[in-house]
Amino acid sequence: MDSRVGELSNAIFAATQRPVTRLVNTHWHFDHTGGNVFFGSSGVKIIAQENVKKQLSSVQNVPFVGLTDGHYPAQALPTQTYSSTLTLRQGSQQLILANYGRAHTDGDTVIYISPANVAVVGDIFSNPVYPIIDLGSGGSIDGMINSIDQILAQTDEQTKIVPGHGPVASRADLQNYHDMLVQVRQRIKASIAAGKTIDQAVAAAPTKDFDAKWGGGYVTPEVFTKMVFSSLAQVSRASASR
Repeated sequence: MDSRVGELSNAIFAATQRPVTRLVNTHWHFDHTGGNVFFGSSGVKIIAQENVKKQLSSVQNVPFVGLTDGHYPAQALPTQTYSSTLTLRQGSQQLILANYGRAHTDGDTVIYISPANVAVVGDIFSNPVYPIIDLGSGGSIDGMINSIDQILAQTDEQTKIVPGHGPVASRADLQNYHDMLVQVRQRIKASIAAGKTIDQAVAAAPTKDFDAKWGGGYVTPEVFTKMVFSSLAQVSRASASR
């Protein structure tokens, strides 16, 4: 990892003639924080939503995908955290960091860059594949959709959307992703209301008409269905206990 991060650091310097001085983690997962030790050891300020620091400070497990990571050494932990929003400036650019609550995790950061009109959205959007909903870190299908609603409201047709994985996208691509999530959620919610088990929900193939476009990534249609089912079942149990 360090050798690739070193290559990245050199490439940034070659392009900008400036060293990296600040680094934003969009969430805690290792593929988005794997450069923290390298940059943090060099004195770079690491910035993240406050839950990321807590998550990197202990061992974390992601249900359904077998991911375990942490804890990170002190030099890899965020040195500046925020709760809901933070504004940064870099030359003529303004960066607004925003957290909309539970989504991919409970520590996601969306970065709006102006006047460049770019939105960096992390793993709230993977293009074009089914996402991980990290239930162990407070992730939620309802929260994913809510966060995307907020991003759509803050962008326009010219905004470049930078996903956590995959090529740079348009706002229309993000809207299509949103609509897929809404339809899959509704189908699985209907299965839960009908008393179906998680295996029965998987067998009903609620994603089948989306699999050709979204089903070719790390998260299979079956695993995605289980994540959405489990997220919605948590909400149902919470409502029933009130």
